[in-house]
Amino acid sequence: MRVVVVHYDLDEAAALANRLRREGIDAQPYRFLGTRGFRHLRDDPPGAVLIDLMRMPSYGRAMGGMLRETKSTRSIPLVFLEGDPEKTARVRELLPDAIFAPLARLAPALKRAARGAPADPVVPVRSVPVSHKLRVREGATVSLIGAPDGFESHLPGAAIRRSRDGEIVLLFVKSVAALGRELPRLAKELPRALWVLWPKRASAASGDLSLPRIHDACAPLGLVAYKTCSVDDTWSAAAVSRRRSGHLPRPK
Repeated sequence: MRVVVVHYDLDEAAALANRLRREGIDAQPYRFLGTRGFRHLRDDPPGAVLIDLMRMPSYGRAMGGMLRETKSTRSIPLVFLEGDPEKTARVRELLPDAIFAPLARLAPALKRAARGAPADPVVPVRSVPVSHKLRVREGATVSLIGAPDGFESHLPGAAIRRSRDGEIVLLFVKSVAALGRELPRLAKELPRALWVLWPKRASAASGDLSLPRIHDACAPLGLVAYKTCSVDDTWSAAAVSRRRSGHLPRPK
């Protein structure tokens, strides 16, 4: 029986695979982020896919959902390494026919999963991934400025930077003052894509920013916020670009 181990951290995927091999399981790490390795799973299906929920459970939940949404990988049995109980419960609700087990019980759970795939695998109701909403493709270089911990898990396959030189910049700001500090610097050398993300009013992180205030901050710089979307329960986002009929003022 061959098992493929999916983990947000590729080194930890390898370490977990090594642990399972010591327990007699032929385990191999999934050496990709996101869906880029799905063709390998399609061409040589493993007996089961093990997905870690202990670290970055949102990534594990997304990967489990995408494996089921993809017709060529749908029949592969899924086993989840349990993490935070509340977040694990969300995955159980999404994929009730998967198998869930703590670290000490993984080997028996994997053997049980490999004995038979679900006859009619549950396909979760599709939700639009954050990466699609923000138009972040696999392989893109993305600068995260002020991002909350773990946000990079929403962007599988992207090369994450903490500097401002990515082709896509995601600027997280909570106040008009913070936007006023950051936006002029970015406007001087505008990236291929710039998103301003601010907390929703109902979220615990909310500040004094709103879409009208973002428009007000953009206008003097020759910029315009032309597209908005809801990113998740906390953040909204506005795409920002140069105003077509205008130019940036020269610095004094």
